Amino acid sequence: MFVEPPRGRPTFPGAAGTAVILAGLAVFAAWWARGVAEDGPRVARLLAADLAVLLLLAWSRRRPPIRAPEGFRPLVVIPAHDNAATVGAVAAAARRAGHPVFVVDDGSRDATAEAAAGAGARVLRHRRNLGKGAALSSAFAAARKEGFTHAICLDADGQHDPADIPAFVEAARAEPLAIHVGHRDLSGAPGSSRFGRAFSNFWVWAETGRRVADSQSGFRAYPLEAVLDLGLPPGRYEWEVAVLVHGAWAGLGLRDLPCRVHYPPPEERQSSFRAFRDNARISWLNTRLVLSRLVHPGRWWNPERGGALRDWRGAHLGRRWGWAFVLGLLRIGGRAPACAFTDLLAAFYTAFAPRHQAGTRAYLDRLAAWRPGLLPTGRRGTLRVFRRFACSLVDRFLLLARGPEAFRFEHEGLEDVAEAIESSGALFVTAHLGNPDLGGIALQALRPDREVALIQFTDAADPYLHLLRRRLAGARPPRIISLNEGADLAGIQAVRALREGCLVAVKGDRVTDGPTVAAPFLGGEIRLPAGPFFLAAAARVPMVFLGCFEEAPRRYRVITVGPRTFAMPRRNEREAALAAWAREYAGILEEWVARYPDQFYNFHDPWTR
Repeated sequence: MFVEPPRGRPTFPGAAGTAVILAGLAVFAAWWARGVAEDGPRVARLLAADLAVLLLLAWSRRRPPIRAPEGFRPLVVIPAHDNAATVGAVAAAARRAGHPVFVVDDGSRDATAEAAAGAGARVLRHRRNLGKGAALSSAFAAARKEGFTHAICLDADGQHDPADIPAFVEAARAEPLAIHVGHRDLSGAPGSSRFGRAFSNFWVWAETGRRVADSQSGFRAYPLEAVLDLGLPPGRYEWEVAVLVHGAWAGLGLRDLPCRVHYPPPEERQSSFRAFRDNARISWLNTRLVLSRLVHPGRWWNPERGGALRDWRGAHLGRRWGWAFVLGLLRIGGRAPACAFTDLLAAFYTAFAPRHQAGTRAYLDRLAAWRPGLLPTGRRGTLRVFRRFACSLVDRFLLLARGPEAFRFEHEGLEDVAEAIESSGALFVTAHLGNPDLGGIALQALRPDREVALIQFTDAADPYLHLLRRRLAGARPPRIISLNEGADLAGIQAVRALREGCLVAVKGDRVTDGPTVAAPFLGGEIRLPAGPFFLAAAARVPMVFLGCFEEAPRRYRVITVGPRTFAMPRRNEREAALAAWAREYAGILEEWVARYPDQFYNFHDPWTR
């Protein structure tokens, strides 16, 4: 079957942009060498203007989001060009790993396609030779259409041992948002190969700040969706360097994985690498990548957004002095200057914090597919959510400074839960939607005789908890039940507090420890912690779903849904009961999202599990 590689997007700064940058540097160097002092200020102004334009162009380019694969379905991809003598044996050995094998015949002039098909591989063909990068791009696009999530790539010349494929499969399964690169032992390779690898490794480090042991190795595991979303134009051997650099810029993990290598005698070696032309293309690519990083502030540091999927452990942004500064602004100048300051922070995180944007952009993409038109996508939508979140932080500070009396609360559904919380404890399940901190204090204001307890991780450096414990005006600070010492111990403390009549609150939309249950949400599937449901059943108290959403400055709507009473199901019925509970909770979250789409603050992408 003949295929064409995807076209990709033009990379920044591109050939023309690189030429302009280099010409500007040359002019500057010439003027500097001439020592024309009177031209110095004019040259400096011109260079500053050029740099400002380049920075604006760089900032306007959206960093591609990382899309977490749903499920895990790998295949093996073997690019080949005039490898009829070896590709059959490589493909047959690769098939023994138990995964489908795609061979891309990149315009071969011999019987490469026939040999691969005879070994049981599926063959994709280019009508002419387009290069290794184009061959991989064609295979990746075809594999994604058929539902594959990861590609294990190796060369067709017999250099790589297909027996290492299972190790790459397991590495990709463990860290699905990373590029795993084979680390070859080149002790028996020609000196030129060892020098070339060291030289290439240096440039990858200069362009990304990441260390890769073997940037020239073709034995790799790629996450298909994330790599294709980079939009790289098809190329030749330089594509394998470009995908590492752009992948690191986008936040993918880069991992080394030992692999075996076989170097045949020089007279038996066959390679499509053209020493002068391909080295020139790689050098030109590195020049552009270095300049692109220099003029693109978002690429000066490249934190990983991929790699292993880890549970949230309670880390928070900011420092105590920064939060205390906002609190001081509120007390001196009121809400307006504090909002202006946090708007600046929101703009900063939109421009310079790609890792913190990942969850929001995943949410915006899901929201656009689920119900188009609720919010813009990209940076506009991200900035809108960040500004709304900053406003919610200001109102938390306002709560600390002036107490609940600073707000107007409107209640929805309270009459349904008033009786339930009259004579017993209750478990309030909130979410990273709206401002549940204000909702909890609003409920406590209605029942000042009842103590409020919060179940959460407690970061010793968390500035909000520090201020909450010491400076809450007009209400007593809530009891904190820490998850840091383990979910079991926290569960015992929570059951005791509920039986003592406390109003206990827990966020139910982020996985921490313990068992989880799947639920549909915004057209995808997320994992929710099962702990809140078990807790309500064990304490024999009603569960109430609580949301608190800003509708105007200092005016909030507190929504309560419930009460719900959950009995501990028998073991053989537990899974079905948990699924039903989780579906109801996720459905309530969807209703709230539809009403308040820009108040979704779960910056830890819930679809990555």
